[in-house]
Amino acid sequence: MDALVFMLVAAVLVALGARWPAAALVAVPVAALAGTTLPDLDLALGLGHRSGLTHGLLVPVLFTAKRGWWPVAAGAMLGVGLHLAADCFPNAMRGYATVKLPGAGSIGAGWSYLWLGVNAAAALAIGGWLVRRQVGTRATLLVLAAVAAVGIGYLAVTDGGWPALLVFAGSGWVLIRRRGRAAGG
Repeated sequence: MDALVFMLVAAVLVALGARWPAAALVAVPVAALAGTTLPDLDLALGLGHRSGLTHGLLVPVLFTAKRGWWPVAAGAMLGVGLHLAADCFPNAMRGYATVKLPGAGSIGAGWSYLWLGVNAAAALAIGGWLVRRQVGTRATLLVLAAVAAVGIGYLAVTDGGWPALLVFAGSGWVLIRRRGRAAGG
């Protein structure tokens, strides 16, 4: 239920953004914090753990319907992406850890890894794109740095978080190395 409280705070910040534009930017990391636990609302809704309805893009995509809500959508996408990235590293991908589709049940271990990985990557990419569409480069870097702090805090304490952090750190290192080589460094 913490996710709903943080989403409410993010919504208030977006509403204040009409008067104080910086408030809408603060909504992104607040919504990201909400997004880190948003997929587990499946338990409160009686959908069973790792429901495909909440452990995917469906919920954060709902916030993209109105451009004024894009800060909330961006944060929700980024937070859900972090959550799903951690879910890619269960102790064992069976039973409770597998993704379940309504009416179909578990999709199995291999498909669960694929579902979680593709949805995590898509959520992170869309979230970053949404942030970039709203603000300039410097503000984007500032907002994404705040989201990175939220992500590190979340991943450091959640199951599967440490391997996800290592993947993100390794990916970041590769991107920085590639950029350095492309620039002639």
